[in-house]
Amino acid sequence: MSYFNYNYALMRKMPKSFEKEAIRMDETQEVDFVKARQQLDNYKDALTKLGLEVIDLDADEEYPDCIFVEDPAIVIGKKALVTRLGHVNRRGETGPIKEVLQNKLQLDITEMKDEYATVDGGDVLFTGKEILVGLSARTNEKGVKTIAETFPEFPVSGIPVHPTVLHLKSIATMLGDGVMAVGGSSAAKEMFQAVKNKSKFNYKYVELERDPSANVLYINGKVVHKTQPELGDNDYKKLLSNISGDRIEVCMDEMYKVDGCLSCCSILINS
Repeated sequence: MSYFNYNYALMRKMPKSFEKEAIRMDETQEVDFVKARQQLDNYKDALTKLGLEVIDLDADEEYPDCIFVEDPAIVIGKKALVTRLGHVNRRGETGPIKEVLQNKLQLDITEMKDEYATVDGGDVLFTGKEILVGLSARTNEKGVKTIAETFPEFPVSGIPVHPTVLHLKSIATMLGDGVMAVGGSSAAKEMFQAVKNKSKFNYKYVELERDPSANVLYINGKVVHKTQPELGDNDYKKLLSNISGDRIEVCMDEMYKVDGCLSCCSILINS
């Protein structure tokens, strides 16, 4: 069984509050709301072209970051962990997501109850064999423990996240079965070394120059990645040389202004 075969994707529409109020590490960049919304629509179209049924939840103006649905829940197989998000202002985002996962998709739901445990799904990298969890400003050791208790069938390892990086998946994602794309900044290299040291399995690593280049989606044997202008010529060529199946390019440069990426905007599900 491949855990990278999916038939559903869960997304959420973009609230107008996203433009000015979405949480960001760099507050100097202004978001073009019209462009950002179009990019999210293009992303949805890409998932549909890959054969996924996209469940698109309504926006919630109270939660500017609600489009980043990856963070409130972790889904592996038929199980889902509804997280206690690391940023207190985002904790109200989980309700509608839990409802869909539980009632529409009939997944086995676990909710994080420990008031001291935190997890953002962007820190959780499932390789198909094990779970690597970034220890970041948003995800702590108690959160890692909860993940290990929820998914006992997989080894779980904590990976220290550099203070300049938001999430583990900001610099590493799966590019294929047993293939991991990783970023090239000094922070990413430090984290990458921890990944290699703590992983219980061997992987082929595709090392790229830019950290954002390493955030891709591997879905049903195909890859969704960013456009050539976003990647740069070197990373674009290297990615293409390491993709064996079909691929789709999606521009997400407005999302990166608020620390978003490809993996942030959907929960991928096989139900």
